[in-house]
Amino acid sequence: MIAVVRSLACVLCLILSTPGYSAPLALTFFQTDSRYNYRIDLLRLALDKTAATDGPYLLTPVAEEMSQARGLQLMEMKQGINIAFLSATADREARFLSVKIPILQGILGYRIAMIHQEKADTFARIKTLDDLRRYTAGFGSHWADFSILQDNKLPVTGVSRYPNLFSMLNAKRFDYFPRGINEIFKELDERKHRFPHLTADKGFALYYPYPVFFYVNKDDQALADRLQRGLELAKDDGSFHQLFMDYHRDTLHQARLSERRIFILSNPDLPRDLPRPNTRWWFEEAFRSDRSD
Repeated sequence: MIAVVRSLACVLCLILSTPGYSAPLALTFFQTDSRYNYRIDLLRLALDKTAATDGPYLLTPVAEEMSQARGLQLMEMKQGINIAFLSATADREARFLSVKIPILQGILGYRIAMIHQEKADTFARIKTLDDLRRYTAGFGSHWADFSILQDNKLPVTGVSRYPNLFSMLNAKRFDYFPRGINEIFKELDERKHRFPHLTADKGFALYYPYPVFFYVNKDDQALADRLQRGLELAKDDGSFHQLFMDYHRDTLHQARLSERRIFILSNPDLPRDLPRPNTRWWFEEAFRSDRSD
């Protein structure tokens, strides 16, 4: 064992002493729970695509659980956080530098209602957006799309901690919890033993334009440029598309959007000059999958 350690140390010394060697680019992110696995893997893909031209990197999550507000504050102050994966708002565009390629391809804007199974018949009778306005949603009070629900006259209860939304829905403290179609089935599966009575409504979906981008500090133009190039390379060779479908193919099939009423909401806080995601290609792929059953 000692010989192995010595050999590894020698290899490391040789690498560090090699002319032209540059230390890995150290990147730290704070969004670490399972909702973000795809975004983290896409970040790795973009960095891998540019490793030959821009050098190695070291990607590390923060060691502590951190709120979004705290993580963004640290990134803005250049204190240990380099990158975040966020939905676009005017405030974020003003405070940070975004990489102008929508990383979630618009999927997060499609929302399915998580409900208590005792309300399944009630929600099955919802035919219009006005019908839905008779019920109260639960939502993260600090999430950027909280104001979207309010602006569209949907009653909503704000909750500060994400885990509490599930226990409060289970206790019927509100009527439904709008979840991205890339989130809801995973969340239900992860919590089925604790909350076996929670389920996904089958009748409708909400949609609002809600692009998600990589964000970095305003002064970190070099990192933004690298990520832009990496994502473009991944789009060109198909690996972006492949990763997206690897993560979301089963979810799209479960969501069965083609069988749902789609209630369209406006997003007044979305800056007009940002690129809009192309949802058509994966929506059509999911529709073909629904029709093949």
